[in-house]
Amino acid sequence: MLNGILFFALGLGLSSHGGQQAIQRHRLDPEAEEERIMDPPAPRRLHLTSPPGHAPFGLLNSVQVNVNSLGQNIVGDAANEPSIAVDPNNPNNISIAWRQFNDVSSNFRESGYAYSTNGGKTWTFPGVLENAVFRSDPVLSIDQTGNFYYLSLLETFFDTLWASPNWGQTWAQTGPAEGGDKEWMTIDRTNSVGRGNMYQTWSTAGNNYNGAQFTRSTDAGSTWMAPINIPNQPFWGTLDVGPNGECYLCGTDQNGNLWFVRSSNAKNASQAPAFDLVTQVNMGGQIEYGESVNPGGLSGQLWIAADRSGGPTNGNIYMLGSLGVDSNNPADVMFVRSTDGGITWSSPLRINDDPVNGNQYHWFGTLAVAPNGRLDAIWYDTRNDITGNTSELFYSYSLDGGVTWAPNHQLSLAFDETVGYPNQNKIGDYIGMISDNTGADVAYSATFNNEEDVYFVRIPGVNVLPPDTYKLVRGIYYSGGLSSMQYADGVSLDVLAGPTLNNTEAAVQVQLSAHSAVFSPTSFSLKLVAGVNTPGLSQVVSLYNFNTGAYVQVDARAATTSEQTITVTATGSLANFVNQSTGEVRALVAYKQVGPTLIYLWEAQLDQVQWTIAP
Repeated sequence: MLNGILFFALGLGLSSHGGQQAIQRHRLDPEAEEERIMDPPAPRRLHLTSPPGHAPFGLLNSVQVNVNSLGQNIVGDAANEPSIAVDPNNPNNISIAWRQFNDVSSNFRESGYAYSTNGGKTWTFPGVLENAVFRSDPVLSIDQTGNFYYLSLLETFFDTLWASPNWGQTWAQTGPAEGGDKEWMTIDRTNSVGRGNMYQTWSTAGNNYNGAQFTRSTDAGSTWMAPINIPNQPFWGTLDVGPNGECYLCGTDQNGNLWFVRSSNAKNASQAPAFDLVTQVNMGGQIEYGESVNPGGLSGQLWIAADRSGGPTNGNIYMLGSLGVDSNNPADVMFVRSTDGGITWSSPLRINDDPVNGNQYHWFGTLAVAPNGRLDAIWYDTRNDITGNTSELFYSYSLDGGVTWAPNHQLSLAFDETVGYPNQNKIGDYIGMISDNTGADVAYSATFNNEEDVYFVRIPGVNVLPPDTYKLVRGIYYSGGLSSMQYADGVSLDVLAGPTLNNTEAAVQVQLSAHSAVFSPTSFSLKLVAGVNTPGLSQVVSLYNFNTGAYVQVDARAATTSEQTITVTATGSLANFVNQSTGEVRALVAYKQVGPTLIYLWEAQLDQVQWTIAP
């Protein structure tokens, strides 16, 4: 169960881990992670089965994805390194891709995939893109119309692109996609001139283009431009697109330095992409590989994500990764953000909130941004390890653009990450997550069946709700409206009050309402920024209890002539504050005269009203 939404300011710079000098940098060898054939293909194992892998944890249920036609586990195979795509038009349609090992005795891997049409409750695993064809490094993405795309690495270190018009149920190859080892892809879904553009980057190793690492397609992947070089040759990173079609990418160089690279003109099909900003980013550590939790692979790749919410954090750029900080902190989930297009970056924040210097691993850190601007982070975590080989899936989120993060939450049972290696001592190099306004869909590998399998879990999200209706109960005139109470600071709903003749009458009452997707919350709060234009007034905030049919006063204070931020919290049975039929939540903000003196034609202002409701 996700408990509460209390925030704490992490604000940990390098000094909390012993300072910059404590980081032991070493050269990284991209060839150590090359995907090469070592064994012949193995036949698909379908005759040995066991019950399907369901791993309940609290209210969450991790559901196995790589199952047979009866939904049973296939004994003796392995599946790892999942990537996930969700239909933006119908979130019940989900596809997951992974590296499929038909038998753990063989290192030969193929391109597995499965789909769900009921929001991940059950899964269909039809097979692989091509039987007996070596493929690795699966990456799924979605275009602006909802088509799914599957980027896949061949043994030749070239890539091919596959497309699906039906949410991953069937796939057809669109053609070669240039690329190379450890490739990643993103698609522009903004309303810029680059809408529909595909961008791809890959490693300097397993590279058929003399080190060139970037390409673009402007025709849905049918053709790709000749690959070009990226400054400082970053690898083991990802890409994203900014709100105006800017192309962002990140990665590490061989010396462990982390880089952010921007192309502002890649969106223009008539222009050759140019990288107009290259910034070295201090994230408090470096990418690691060969650590004990994943001996044959990475502790995690570097993720980049842009905020396209249209809200106050619109345009922010975020980077997150599981990085080695020093010998006592071999893998921490580290985070930075930029609010100026990538020119400058914040001090690094440590997202995992267990004690520092604990010699624990917080690996496969993964980042996603919801359309409303909420940040979600997941990772594997050894903080509760009692055997020396177990990890659990953990989660945190931020509602203020990464300034503060919620306390960490455990999402899964413990699993032994060393079990079921497919003749290759790793469980992949990454996991996948897609966030929406009501939660996040996660694809991850675990060994609940004593072998490597791919699982899906839905993380119910925190609802952050501006009002969708308001009603002026008392007052003679108002200006502004719903949009004035959404985002913009200093733009407010202004209510003019008539003369108040005594101090027992509420001169102004504004009723606000919104609709929550969470009906049984674990926490429920309301934030508002408000003020009045004259002293001598009080402000009372109440929340509506749908069980009793009455408002419950939760805050009373003197109103101020300058804006003040107030956050109130419901207590008791929180489900009573949500209409169990419609999801409606309701609040009443009231102002009245305190003293006996007549106050004539005064004004109250409401700004930035929002509920925060956690499942």
